[in-house]
Amino acid sequence: MPRLVATQYRLFQGEESSVLAAEQNNAHDFGGELVLTLEGGDQVFVSWVNEPVQHSIGIKDSSHFVAEAGLICYDVSHSKMWSKLVGSDINFKFIAANNQILEISSATDHVLACSFERGHWWADEVMICKEAPPLDHA
Repeated sequence: MPRLVATQYRLFQGEESSVLAAEQNNAHDFGGELVLTLEGGDQVFVSWVNEPVQHSIGIKDSSHFVAEAGLICYDVSHSKMWSKLVGSDINFKFIAANNQILEISSATDHVLACSFERGHWWADEVMICKEAPPLDHA
């Protein structure tokens, strides 16, 4: 299990409210990506993707976006949403069909990255939360 050393949001202009929501431990969504820095310097990038199905969550070792996307980095490592995971060994596990929910967990805490936006599944957004939204695809 890798140890998490830092958490960043790479956000589009206008998505800054996600930083405040993370500080307050509130669910929030954004169109950019989550960047998890691991001990040793490796990074994991989490965002919405179109595979295995359109509007799912994807993880990879490089950005999901081109450099010209204009994403702005915000460190959220010390926010209430992420602080209990930083410094811990973490696991990644998809816990819903079609990679709709990625659980990022340690022995004592977890955060979910979901393909969910403003009450709807199947979105070009990443929702960060502690409890999974209802799995209603209607």
